[in-house]
Amino acid sequence: MTLDRYLLRQLCLGMAFAVAAMAFIAIPGILVQAFHKLAGVGMASILGFLPLVLIDLVPYLLPIGFLLAVVATFGRMAADNEWTAILMAGIHPLRVLAPAALFALALSGVLYVLAAEVSPKTKFRQRDYTKGSVVRLLRSLSPGRTGLKFGDFYMKSRARDPLDRNRFEQVFIHVPKRGDEPAQLIYAAAAQFRVEGSAMEIELTWPRWIGQGVDARGARARIVLDLDQLFEVDAARGSEWRYQSSRELRARLARSEALLASEGLAALETKTQAEGYVRPGDMNKVRFELHARVALAAVCPMFLLLGVSTGLFLRRGSQLFAFAAAVLYALAYYLLSMRLGKGLVNSQAAPQWLAAWGATIGGSLLGAFMCWRALRR
Repeated sequence: MTLDRYLLRQLCLGMAFAVAAMAFIAIPGILVQAFHKLAGVGMASILGFLPLVLIDLVPYLLPIGFLLAVVATFGRMAADNEWTAILMAGIHPLRVLAPAALFALALSGVLYVLAAEVSPKTKFRQRDYTKGSVVRLLRSLSPGRTGLKFGDFYMKSRARDPLDRNRFEQVFIHVPKRGDEPAQLIYAAAAQFRVEGSAMEIELTWPRWIGQGVDARGARARIVLDLDQLFEVDAARGSEWRYQSSRELRARLARSEALLASEGLAALETKTQAEGYVRPGDMNKVRFELHARVALAAVCPMFLLLGVSTGLFLRRGSQLFAFAAAVLYALAYYLLSMRLGKGLVNSQAAPQWLAAWGATIGGSLLGAFMCWRALRR
């Protein structure tokens, strides 16, 4: 039991340090992303956006941190001859690996909950948070502000009306493409903003539409933008399969397959995602997504095999080389599982389960072979 507690303590400490270091490195990039999405809405809103982005990174940070901790722990044990002493005491190597294996399985359970239930909904919450921050900005514009930018929409003005804080003078406005309507570039003598619910109304005085040789003038005009559609948080977007939990995806897929078997393809094509069905063209993607979420959670046992063998092969070698090898394992795995897997599904070159599990199965076989060789030394 003392050896078990020692290994678990070393793994937990090493993983906590590795995850904290990677998160510290990732935070500047997250801040840049937040500044881009929430330009001008204030530092408080940007800091509130950070946890939503970090939740998406956790399913990747935890396995990589675990891999680095395994390499460091077993590499140090081999370098300090602790591994040799354990074997000379008659303790079977698999007995030593048992605590790390249990830790890997527990970590896989946490990762599955994050990947299958939490992360999909968090992606939609990011868009909704961005929209809410912009609405709050529009309802309480700070004095002196002469420009607005969110998403592909932007407005620049020369001055603000001193008597009406929502009225801007001599403005250029870029309205992004909406449905079948093309993007618009507008110059107006004045523009007044008002937010009602999810709609942003812009009252224009002496507007002029400019673009591709078109120069349309008028005394007054009104533009209404649906912020839900602009930030893709409307009901139609919220019902898309990519934002659903695995439990909901399985139910939708079963419902769609039953309808397809009973009434045919034409009946399924009349159903929408808002009704809880999967479009015929998305069924293979949904099957791949369900397998990929489980495969992502199963990466920790694979990293355990690769990390133990790398650490033991290292022995008195360079720790930096072992860490570089661990990072290479992680990069290769995520590149193959995410990029190659989706490519195989889109081209229908492999079954969905094989595209999702191929990198995990291959990495596990490689790790098992390396571990077998390392334990025999």
